[in-house]
Amino acid sequence: MTDITISRREMRLAETVARQLINAMIRRKLTPAFSDFLVTHLAGVTMLLAVLDTAKLGDHSPYTNPDLLHQLSTDLGGMPVYLSNHSGIRIVVLLSPLPKLPRKVNLPVDAPRGRLAVGVRFTGQPVLLDWEFFLHMAILGNTGSGKSIFLQSLVSQAIRDDMQLLLSDIDQTTFGMLENHPNLAAPIATSPQAALGLIEQALAECDRRAELFKNLPERPQKLSEYNALAVKAHMEPLSRMLVVLDEASTVITALGGAKGAMGQALATLGWRGRKFGVHFIFAAQEFTKDIVGPVRDQVGLTLCFRVRNGQMAERMGCKGADRIPENRPGLAISDRHGPIQTYFVEHSDLGQRQSLLPSLNQLERSLFTCALVEGGRLSRARVMELGTLTEWQARKYLEAWSLRGWVAKDAKADNAFTITPKMQVLLSNHPTAPTTSSQLQPSPTV
Repeated sequence: MTDITISRREMRLAETVARQLINAMIRRKLTPAFSDFLVTHLAGVTMLLAVLDTAKLGDHSPYTNPDLLHQLSTDLGGMPVYLSNHSGIRIVVLLSPLPKLPRKVNLPVDAPRGRLAVGVRFTGQPVLLDWEFFLHMAILGNTGSGKSIFLQSLVSQAIRDDMQLLLSDIDQTTFGMLENHPNLAAPIATSPQAALGLIEQALAECDRRAELFKNLPERPQKLSEYNALAVKAHMEPLSRMLVVLDEASTVITALGGAKGAMGQALATLGWRGRKFGVHFIFAAQEFTKDIVGPVRDQVGLTLCFRVRNGQMAERMGCKGADRIPENRPGLAISDRHGPIQTYFVEHSDLGQRQSLLPSLNQLERSLFTCALVEGGRLSRARVMELGTLTEWQARKYLEAWSLRGWVAKDAKADNAFTITPKMQVLLSNHPTAPTTSSQLQPSPTV
């Protein structure tokens, strides 16, 4: 391990930690197949990267299990340990203290479409989740910890992505401002039985979408594939659906616990929903021990705001959440990304219908306005001309708009793209969003 920017003290510490990692793996009967150890600085933090040779591991799951990270952290005297598996498998050990996170970060107005903006890490980098690969989420936090504001942030982004919503709000304090919102697929549930009805509705939607998938000869395996095929066949694309179960522990317990009606329904939705673009989020102040396991099996990311029960937070993969100060609302510990300052949205904004409509940037608004003046047609050449875009960029825009149901090919007009009634309504009600460089890139598919 060599790096001229690393001090001798840090190098000696890194060498000690590397030996301890090897011994810890052996004690747990895992193969310590480390191909390299690297020491680096990132955003003011010194860290050790232990690179595993995946070809020598066999089954990778024991090495990516969040429980292993906590065990390794314990073996290293509480040093923070994280997993990086974007390219191979790397165990990351922080050798220096984390820098302080900001106390408040507003949700960016240009949060990218098709992705869920969670917050910022200590490096200053945003945590963005792709809906395509979203594996559901569990959120815990005491009253006043920032949990409800974070849920509102997630739901507002889902609305901006024009997703359907199924919301459960037993205490009627989190989503009241969204009552009768057009994106609601059902009234907001305010009782355990009504919440179960939402989950059953989501499962019924999975059944309906399964039939639609089966009726296409190409047999798509995920929502983006289905929507691409549907647009080509002049069929209506499907919106993603977000199911949010606030006070989940209360609801699950009231309906028989993890093995009861709600527990079983959620387990089924967990393995079925992702394929069909139906995602769900658990949120609670705490989970009982019998619920933790089933919930953990269903989620790809856990966020713990300030909680009372440190053991529960540790079981959920968020060790240290019980030590978050009361004066740090919005600060959370995640089982995948470590500490995160989650994005903040103003409560007053959530009550404004227009602020929660799907987002249009200035370029899109100009293009659609011109198209309406010219009879509703929007050819690729016209998009290139009006937007000063390349042919590839124009094609990507039209593909993304088709998948969102904003434009459609008109068989009566030689299959030219035309503005849909859905976009006409959106255009008449939506204020112009600020233009940024990131917005003027081709929109991602949904």
